[in-house]
This record gives sequence, structure tokens and C-alpha cells, in this order.
Amino acid sequence: MIYRRIARRYAAALFRAAGAPAAACDQDVVDRIAQDLQSACEDLAADSALSATLAHPEIPSPRKRAILQAVFGGLAPLSLTFVTLLVRRRRQSYLAYIIDEYRHMADAARGLVRAQVVSAVAMSSEQEQRLRRALERRTGKRVEITLTVDPSLLAGLMVSIDNEVIDASARGRLDRMRELLVGARFRGLGQ
Repeated sequence: MIYRRIARRYAAALFRAAGAPAAACDQDVVDRIAQDLQSACEDLAADSALSATLAHPEIPSPRKRAILQAVFGGLAPLSLTFVTLLVRRRRQSYLAYIIDEYRHMADAARGLVRAQVVSAVAMSSEQEQRLRRALERRTGKRVEITLTVDPSLLAGLMVSIDNEVIDASARGRLDRMRELLVGARFRGLGQ
């Protein structure tokens, strides 16, 4: 999709400007920029008048720059410059996607991958550690897990990691079995 491609380009440019992926890259700087952008994104989403003002084509760029300086003056200089660039190029609507891409690049530079795990019941710390080790063996990277509980899975868990979903839940197995049975029933009707 085009918005992902645009977001990836802006994120890559920002990542390079932050000094990454150089070996001497200061991870604190990379993290600060990610936090700044997340804060700006949340502020823009929460204030529709500010978003409308920044998107208005008849408001001159110097005025928008002054507004950005007043609202986001606490951001790191690179973060503020980047948000200003997005507004000037009318790309502020891509900010959330840019943040996702930027964080993905930062994680890749660290050798880190994030996994979202949904389990039917709460996992013990020992179970979480075993799952983390298994995922680290599978990916060859350090894994950070975010756990949530969803009793509708009935049993087991679902893992989402690197755009891959591993469904080891009872509900998933039942759904797959239902699809097989429905398919077999239709095939038996003369096909």
C-alpha cells in the first residue's frame, strides 16, 4: 500500500538522520525521537482544531512553523524539525505509520523483535520464559513479549510476530475443523 511505502521512506530518512544504523548510534536518541513522535501524534489526534489548522492550505508555512514551535517546543530539535517537515509537505496524516516503521527499524538495528501473545489463561513467568526462548530460537533475535488474556480462545495461545500469526488455540483448531467439514459437505453434494 502506498501509505506504508511513503511512511517507510520518511522513517528511513529520520532513522539515518538520528545516526542509525551506525554502530555508534546512541539508542537513547533513537528512543527519544520515537517517544517525541508518539507524543506529537497523540496531541494531533486529540486536538482536531490543531490538526485542521496545520492541514489548512491557506495558512502560510511560517505561521504553521510558529504554531508547531509553540505547541511542540519541548520536543528534541530533530523531532520538531521532522514534524515541521511533515506538515510542510502535508504528510502529517502519515505520522502514525511513520512511527510504526521507525520503531520497526530501531528494533531491527537492536536485534529485537516484538511478539504479541494472546493466551486463554494467564501465563506463569516460567511459561513466558519458555515461550520467549522458543521464539528466540525460531527468529534468531531477542524477543520482547506483550501478553494479553482472551478466554474466548478456550485453550492455548496465539502469537503474532514479524507479520506472522501462529494460532495454537483451541478456538483456531475448531475453526479449521469447521472449515474442513463444511468443505467436505459441499464436495459430497455432487462436486
